[in-house]
Amino acid sequence: MKNKQSILITIFSVVIVIILGIGLYIYNSEPTYSATDILDAAVLGADFSAEGQSVELKKIDTKAEEMFIPIKLTDETQQELIKAFEKSKFKKVDSGITKDYLMKITLNRGYVMYLDINKKGITVDDGYSSNYLFKDDKGFFSILEKVVAE
Repeated sequence: MKNKQSILITIFSVVIVIILGIGLYIYNSEPTYSATDILDAAVLGADFSAEGQSVELKKIDTKAEEMFIPIKLTDETQQELIKAFEKSKFKKVDSGITKDYLMKITLNRGYVMYLDINKKGITVDDGYSSNYLFKDDKGFFSILEKVVAE
């Protein structure tokens, strides 16, 4: 009888520890955001199915006479960047994003953001300058790095 009671107490204790561990994991895990989530701060939501989508990319060089240096993107590359961005996942951060490139994605309206190539982060110009790191970039930065290297 005592043996059964101690086994039940042990099993109950293990179950409680597992439940507490799962609860702490869920409580401490960071939320992830989709591209639509981070662009929806505007009144109009981001519509990745809109016609006439495009991407403008400019290198930011504060030492050059022309601070914003345009980078030519083919239509195919623009669509690849848009698709990769749409499928990406992000996590919000407070700061630490440098502004290496200015990118404007035009969907149903224009969305302006600054890109940090080294940290794989963006600052969305949504009136609050919200900062995000790509948690899963779906190839976005490999496409971007290939374009920048050309």
